Amino acid sequence: MVQKSTKKFQKKHLKRTIDQRKQSQAYKKKVAKGSKRKPTAEDEYYGDEAQRAKRQRPSRSEQALGDGTNAKELFAGGVQDSVEEALAGVPKKRSTRVKDRDGEDDSEADFTRFLDQDDQDLLHEENLSEESDNDENDEVEDEEILQGPDDEDDDVPMGKNGKITDSDKEELTRKVIAKWKKSLTETKSLKALKQVAVAFRAAVYVGKTEAEAMTFKYTITDPAVYNDIVMLTLTQFPEVLNHHIPVITSSGGRRTITTSNKKYQQLTPLLKSLSANLLRILSDLNDPNTVSAVLTAAEKLLPYFASFRRYVKQFIRAVVDIWSTAPDESTRLMAWVVIRSAAESGDKGMLELCMKTSYAGMIKNCRQTSIHTIPLINFMKNTAATLYALNREVSYQTAFDYIRQLAIHLRNSVVHKSKDSYKTVYNWQYIHSLDFWRRVMSLHCDTAKELKDGKESALRPLIYPLVQVILGTMRLVPAAQYFPLRFTLFRSLIDLSRDTDVYIPLLPTMTELLTSTTVTRSGKPSTLRPFDFEHNIRANAAYLGTRIYQTGVCEQIVDCIIEFYGLYAKHISFPELVVPCVITLKRYARRKDRLSTVATEKGGKKKGKKRENIKFHKQLLEVVEKLELNSKLIQDRRKNVEFSPENHEQVNQFLKDVTWEKTPLGQYLKIQREVREERLRILRESMEKDGGQLETAQDDDVIDEVEDEDEGDDDDNDDEE
Repeated sequence: MVQKSTKKFQKKHLKRTIDQRKQSQAYKKKVAKGSKRKPTAEDEYYGDEAQRAKRQRPSRSEQALGDGTNAKELFAGGVQDSVEEALAGVPKKRSTRVKDRDGEDDSEADFTRFLDQDDQDLLHEENLSEESDNDENDEVEDEEILQGPDDEDDDVPMGKNGKITDSDKEELTRKVIAKWKKSLTETKSLKALKQVAVAFRAAVYVGKTEAEAMTFKYTITDPAVYNDIVMLTLTQFPEVLNHHIPVITSSGGRRTITTSNKKYQQLTPLLKSLSANLLRILSDLNDPNTVSAVLTAAEKLLPYFASFRRYVKQFIRAVVDIWSTAPDESTRLMAWVVIRSAAESGDKGMLELCMKTSYAGMIKNCRQTSIHTIPLINFMKNTAATLYALNREVSYQTAFDYIRQLAIHLRNSVVHKSKDSYKTVYNWQYIHSLDFWRRVMSLHCDTAKELKDGKESALRPLIYPLVQVILGTMRLVPAAQYFPLRFTLFRSLIDLSRDTDVYIPLLPTMTELLTSTTVTRSGKPSTLRPFDFEHNIRANAAYLGTRIYQTGVCEQIVDCIIEFYGLYAKHISFPELVVPCVITLKRYARRKDRLSTVATEKGGKKKGKKRENIKFHKQLLEVVEKLELNSKLIQDRRKNVEFSPENHEQVNQFLKDVTWEKTPLGQYLKIQREVREERLRILRESMEKDGGQLETAQDDDVIDEVEDEDEGDDDDNDDEE
């Protein structure tokens, strides 16, 4: 198979190189046909013809490619001239025939190595232009640990053919491990460190099928020996490496090492092997304690692996997978410590990698959201959000790209009005993405934090587009089935407004639900349990039109309204803010009272139909009463102020002596929160008793009976309205 570097050289530089060498060849032939020349200094140096013949050794191309090599086979038909002709003008240097590990000639690899050695000016640009080239140089060869610069220290037994055979393998014992441990702790021996690395590699492949095709110096059959060598590697490797190659911590917290250190260059094959083996063992472990031990050691070794970019990417992905899926809380925390350490100690590229990988891991594992999974999802959101405080430039660009991506998905759902276009947006992954970026803004655009830092957060300009995307998502599908999604995003925006001190006009998104048939029409009786609005964004079809769902929607509307105005219970502009809400709620209450009066005058069974929402009407009127009482308090207190609204400092100091819970609206909101928490606690207990399954549907017979009992309700409601 043609290597990537060979293809690049062929595409960009080979034609020019061939032309130059042809010209050189033609010039030499022309000189050879000329008259006799005078002896040169070079001739005098070599003396006779025998020495000159000794100087004229076969060209490197003849040595590497041999006779009969087909250039078309080497370059897959990309070159018309023969390789011998192309390389005729290359200066002749000392070289040896290069063979692959199996002892067979590898013409393609030799040609690439030849150009690497003799034409660095041609390949230098290619080697630096592509990141993938650097990744190829970082590929881990498992055999390198046995072929390092200090092989004589390893005392590896070899068979007659130069390979390790089954008879040459050595059984690893606890006595040998104890000897290595003593050398590592007392003298920090690099020789013992290499032996431990060789044994650790054998331990990683214990019980694996691919180990049958590989050769190892040691065999491990005792579980105790396996545990000893693994723990010895995890505990002693960081200490010994730090002794010989100290980790340097900068003032900014970045940890680095001196790569020009001679010992580092000698230990590079060993470090490559260790990094690959740590990654392999990490994917096989299930015990939380062992996983935490591997993560702890890997966190200390990250500065030594920083130059192995491909390994670091794979390692971060593996750690993110543990962080987002591990059932043990301590393991998830340790995984997050590693991710955070990698982001803090690395460069901008490493930070961006940690941001994007953690975000992708969170989105991947939040598809299924329930009362049992929501704690882990919130843990991922809160921890991943802290990364965006490390670098303003990287944080802004990353957040901008992902918020723009969410906006594009929303736009496509609006523009392409297909049957299922809205499903791209109306799913848990998209909703959690919106809430994650809301948490990022709330954490880093907090007014108190900005005041302490003395500067505005770099992420603050992204608040407006994020709010617009969330508002557009709330109103994309106004169906009653997705009212839970609207309530979820409403509460997210309330938190954003509270933390960032940004006013968001949320009242219309709630008051427009008062005209929904879910609220205005009579609900059908059902035996379903109360709907869980905390952990659902879509109502099951069995709930639609039922009285239990209608009651839940009405409670959510009341809670959202008072939560929104609770943000401004002490604000000097509160009386003006609540005017639209008071007018809307009073108008709705008067309309329902009028309809109720008409229904009473008509009599019959319609009399009882319209009195089902009387509790909701009383709640709305109670909300109006609390809003008016709070407005009166603000108006009485601001009669004594002597500053204008332009004086923002004085405006912010208004009612600083009054606690939030002492206001009329604050007292009412506090009670409602306690009632809501108690209601949620009862719902959780009932769900846990049933194994966490929501009662989202009943037997078909029960549903049919409910429909028969309430047949004609919709027609009655239409007549009354």
